[in-house]
Parts: sequence; C-alpha cells; structure tokens
Amino acid sequence: MNARELRIGNRIRRKSTGASCIVTIPILQEIESGRHDYEYEPLTDEWLNRIGSHVRKSLGFAAYDLDENITIYYNTTLTPNGFELNFGDFETEIKYLHSLQNIIFEISNKEIQFQ
Repeated sequence: MNARELRIGNRIRRKSTGASCIVTIPILQEIESGRHDYEYEPLTDEWLNRIGSHVRKSLGFAAYDLDENITIYYNTTLTPNGFELNFGDFETEIKYLHSLQNIIFEISNKEIQFQ
C-alpha cells in the first residue's frame, strides 16, 4: 500500500477484520511507517450502489451512471478484474474505491457522498 496514492477521506479497509475505514492523518502516518493493518478497499457493486448511481444491468454487464457525464462500466468479459470509468474521451480501469474517489475529485472537485 502506498500512502501517496491516498487522500484524507479515502476509504480503505483493515486486513484483519475487513472493516472499512476513512483515511485520516494518523492512518496515513501508520501506512507511511510500513507498520499497519490496512489494504485498499476493492471497488464493488455495493459501493457503487451506495454512491447512489443509476444502474443499468443485463447479463454479464452493468453501467453505473454517476452523473450525466461519468459512467462506470462492468463487463465480466472485458474487465473481469475491475470496472472501467468513462468521462468523455477519457477511459481507465478502476479496481479500488480510493482510485474512484480520487478521479471523481479531480474531475469535479467534489467528494463522493456515500449513502
């Protein structure tokens, strides 16, 4: 885990319990020291639903519309290990929740709100 990939407010989880937690300065310091019990939180259907995205699903495919410009696709054939974010001509594969949080913040200057 690389502390430089994280921002305060990102969600990660504890390795030992699987419990989700929010990154704080003390957590960043623990991660930076190398002595920690954290791992990246995988991006899942459950997390995308907690964002309140509009979901379109069919067999082996799902599209999560975060707003009118940002869509996240999951296709078990094309992206079996992650989701693909599309924003205009920009496309990138996303495996972890903190990556989605960071990209959305970069694009919109807003934090993702979880329900």
